[in-house]
Amino acid sequence: MSHRRGSLSSNDLFSREIDIEICLKTLKIYQKLEGDVNCVVWDASLVLAKYLETICQEKPDFLSGTRVLELGSGLGVVGLTAATLGAQVTLTDLPEALPLLRLNISENKQKIGSMGGYAIAEVLEWGDNNSDIHKQEFDMVVLADCVYYEDAVEPLIQTLQNLNYTILKKPTIYLTQEMRDTEVQKRLWNDFYEKLTDNFHVQKIPEDEQHMNYRSPDIVLLKINRKL
Repeated sequence: MSHRRGSLSSNDLFSREIDIEICLKTLKIYQKLEGDVNCVVWDASLVLAKYLETICQEKPDFLSGTRVLELGSGLGVVGLTAATLGAQVTLTDLPEALPLLRLNISENKQKIGSMGGYAIAEVLEWGDNNSDIHKQEFDMVVLADCVYYEDAVEPLIQTLQNLNYTILKKPTIYLTQEMRDTEVQKRLWNDFYEKLTDNFHVQKIPEDEQHMNYRSPDIVLLKINRKL
């Protein structure tokens, strides 16, 4: 898949504030005025970020010290929220996405550190089985709105399959996806979901268990575990 490249300029950026109510922190997320899919805050990322916060309201230590991997991080909304809730997060994306992602990490580094969290950004191209990411152990994997290109479906499935699973360490995967109504997007999602369920147990999380202000019938939230 291809993405447009471009250097960062303050004239091309604007910021959005995202409140994490449980710890009274506000993330500042820079995004581009123009760009590809990894340059804006998508609704599905907010649904997942706020779901993690909802769990932490009931279980305050849910993310404390947890090793989290985010796939297709984009601007890093989900990963940065997890880090602000105490997780040790590795955010990943294609090389051209990392400058803006790292800017957002730097912008929120002090807030994250004050909550005991940590965030770094690394390159991960889906389907690259030789990446060092696959050698690392994670407790949780998160990804938001990542199913949108036909040629990315199989590499994404491969990446999920090639994560480091052991008998004692099976990372739980949380995925959100906006259900778009074009025939192409419906077909892509059905193809991805069929491949996903071949290798993973998939549970749909009901809307009434999600954040009361950040949920939508058009956005599916899944909890996924590898079949072993």
